[in-house]
Amino acid sequence: MGLAMYHQNEIARALRMLVQGAAALTADTDASDVIHVEPSPLFESGAAVRLVDDHGHVETHTVVERTSATQMRLDDPVVGEFTVAEGARLQLATGAGAQLKWVAQGRPELMPRGQVMQLPAVVVEPVALSQPDQAGTNRTYQQEYTFHVYYIRKVGEGEQANVQLHSELGDLFNLVMADPYLGETCWHAQVTGVQMRPAEEEKVRAVVPGVQVARMDVVAKRSEVW
Repeated sequence: MGLAMYHQNEIARALRMLVQGAAALTADTDASDVIHVEPSPLFESGAAVRLVDDHGHVETHTVVERTSATQMRLDDPVVGEFTVAEGARLQLATGAGAQLKWVAQGRPELMPRGQVMQLPAVVVEPVALSQPDQAGTNRTYQQEYTFHVYYIRKVGEGEQANVQLHSELGDLFNLVMADPYLGETCWHAQVTGVQMRPAEEEKVRAVVPGVQVARMDVVAKRSEVW
């Protein structure tokens, strides 16, 4: 059996889900009021949520009871058919994550122009992996994965627009910091810095004028056994 020790895509997927305030379903809905999702700390009793999928189907509910880290009971039985195969997920109904038009992985200046025009958006960029040579054991490697999480929005004018930018970015910051395990893909993760005018902003503006970009730097740590 070969080694499977490189986890950039796995962690990036968890970040993409988290900035949307969402958790992917692990089982298809079955017309009951119970749903099963990937591990997430986001959904408490009383939270307004919606079921969504990649085809644009939406159904709103309220979480009545959180029976475990991966199981929720809703206020009513699910009417629609939401399947794992169609990317079904449970999502907080309010906040900046729910307002995102799209979320992608890669470099923001390389996103298709038509997609970039749909704002606000988030792009998660895997940046680096380091394995410090003094941090592991003879059977483990300490891994540190670095990501840039870009928030892209249309430029607003005046003081209120600046206040709104910080409010939206703060909501996304809080979402990322709410799950230090990133859906159990690592043993610790956190935002290590925020850049309000990153160098990447000019590259994105060269493709789509009239946007502003903020960047969060995220480090995720794993202990990998070989």
